[in-house]
Amino acid sequence: MNLVFKRLSDHRVVDLVDYVRDAINVEEKVRLYIGTDSHNRGDLTVYGTVLVIHYGNRGGHVIYSKEVVPRIRDTFSRLWKEVDLSVQVAEELKAGGVATVDYIDLDYNPDPKYRSNSVLRSAVGYVESMGYVARTKPFAAAASYAADAVCH
Repeated sequence: MNLVFKRLSDHRVVDLVDYVRDAINVEEKVRLYIGTDSHNRGDLTVYGTVLVIHYGNRGGHVIYSKEVVPRIRDTFSRLWKEVDLSVQVAEELKAGGVATVDYIDLDYNPDPKYRSNSVLRSAVGYVESMGYVARTKPFAAAASYAADAVCH
């Protein structure tokens, strides 16, 4: 995986697996949420992938990766890359022996009037077939909100 992760607090580059392993070894009851969002801007598409490390009622923090690629004009392809990036991060953590991700948050709307609905069923099926739990709007707030902020 070619994603470079940084801490949201100070933008310092971190090793994904080592950083998460250290975080979960320090705290009890850590939950991990992954999400990716994208925005088209001019001739570019910006992807923001985040991992929220949540310490229950004691807060948490975010690490993120931002990727800029030539504009992806096809909505399905752009949105599919969001779910694929999130699953890649989860798989990287699993391969590194890190505890399983609690949720992959998908920023797709269950209402058919929204364009993101076109990928919803396929994305949920993909995430679940890989052994993860998918959350969609309105229940996917944690990582989806953070990923949206990273894209701006």
